[in-house]
Amino acid sequence: MKLRKRNIPFENQMTRTQTVCGWVYLFVHVAVLPLLLGLLLSVLPEPVDDATANLIYYLIGIVFCLTVMFPFLRRGFDRLVENFRLCLLAIVMGLLIDYALSAAATLVLMLLDAAVENPNNALIMDMTERSGGMIMAVGIFLVPIVEETLFRGVVFASIRARSRVWAYVVSVAAFSVYHVWQFAVVSGDPKMLLYALQYIPVSVALAWIYERSGCIWANIFFHMGFNALSFYVLGNLDKL
Repeated sequence: MKLRKRNIPFENQMTRTQTVCGWVYLFVHVAVLPLLLGLLLSVLPEPVDDATANLIYYLIGIVFCLTVMFPFLRRGFDRLVENFRLCLLAIVMGLLIDYALSAAATLVLMLLDAAVENPNNALIMDMTERSGGMIMAVGIFLVPIVEETLFRGVVFASIRARSRVWAYVVSVAAFSVYHVWQFAVVSGDPKMLLYALQYIPVSVALAWIYERSGCIWANIFFHMGFNALSFYVLGNLDKL
């Protein structure tokens, strides 16, 4: 009886063309699209709220993922089915990594005299209160597909082929800063970037999950669960 290998070597499942397109769209997604959407929505006769703008932003990302990146996502789903136990174990270990590093990040922020709640969380909860379930649906179902495809499927995997250390450093830094850089720019306060520390634990966990499982859907499902839990916690802080 032939035993299956428990450890599967990491391999980049994106083609070169998909990787190049992914890097181009990552720049568009992070730097160009927010500016263009802001300009476009500002000239409309009827004002568009932040939640609707956020929905449009991630719908564009989903269109990119389901067209250019569909073969990559399909290969990832096949890998999930074939190696379900390995993917599940990677998710569980990723959760433990996140918990351990989150405690350290919270301590660092306290020592730096920064509030625990960052501006991104405050904006998300404000949009949730105003838009009902729409922003929750975006955060739980659309955001993980787009962000995992870009930050793990494109950034981590393409750099991992050359350097494991730099794959972690670049993907973790990019994902963490991505969530707060606009607040630093708009407010003119570079201290806002300190809140990127709160995203380092989950960034490391997600990179580890992808490296361990080689399955982007393990990342997507972890990210979905993480966001769903975050909505619940942030919405019930006064009860906790």
